[in-house]
Amino acid sequence: MRIGNWLPRRRKSLILNAIATATLALIVACGGGGSDPTAEPTAEPTAEPTAAAAPTAVPDSSARAVPTATTSPSVAPTSVPTPGPTATATSTPEPTATPKPTATPTPMVSNTFDGFGFSIQLDQDSTFASSDFVLSGWTSEAADDDQGLVTFTYNGANVILFWEPGGNTPQALADSTYELQKLSKPDYEFTAINEGDLVVDGQAGRFGGFVFADAAGENASGGLIGAWTCPGSGNSISLTATSPDSTALQIRFDRLVLGFECGV
Repeated sequence: MRIGNWLPRRRKSLILNAIATATLALIVACGGGGSDPTAEPTAEPTAEPTAAAAPTAVPDSSARAVPTATTSPSVAPTSVPTPGPTATATSTPEPTATPKPTATPTPMVSNTFDGFGFSIQLDQDSTFASSDFVLSGWTSEAADDDQGLVTFTYNGANVILFWEPGGNTPQALADSTYELQKLSKPDYEFTAINEGDLVVDGQAGRFGGFVFADAAGENASGGLIGAWTCPGSGNSISLTATSPDSTALQIRFDRLVLGFECGV
């Protein structure tokens, strides 16, 4: 139902005026009124922050100086009593074998060579000093009582004598000496001519004779070999003499055999 139809016209006008008056009173009471618009607040410029100053390091009052190390007083060493000598067990040394002395050969100014368990004597008009005498080892570098080698010339004959530990019979030693002669002269042809018994300083031995020449049959020479054993040293002795003169060869070989002596 509308108001215009329900109230008289005059009363209607009064009601509208009352409503308008009440509305105006409300506007005034709320601080409004007038037609002036409320000015909007202007934004004040915000000051730019200034850079904060870097804090200055404040010395820590709690920090204290580190005390320097003080030298500790040195303690004088106390004397340590010297311990008395302790008894040590001494071991009884085992007996060592006494080295076998080596005989010293006699000087070569005479006609006699004496050493290594035997001696050789030349003619009275001969000396070893003038015989191109050479002493060396046979199975070792140097000669000793068990082995050795001597070479020398003796009035037209070339002489080789060596000694070694016994073990071979005189015949076996004579045969091996003959083979050594053949090996030492590979360009020569050897021929054995005789052999037999031999006695040297009372010891039984063996001898053998041979001749040798080059391939053309020239430069012929002869040789004699003697072999025996000395009982005192137990060494086997081999003696070889060679010469192109058969007479000189026989004489020199016989003199060497007669002038040989085994040591005691």
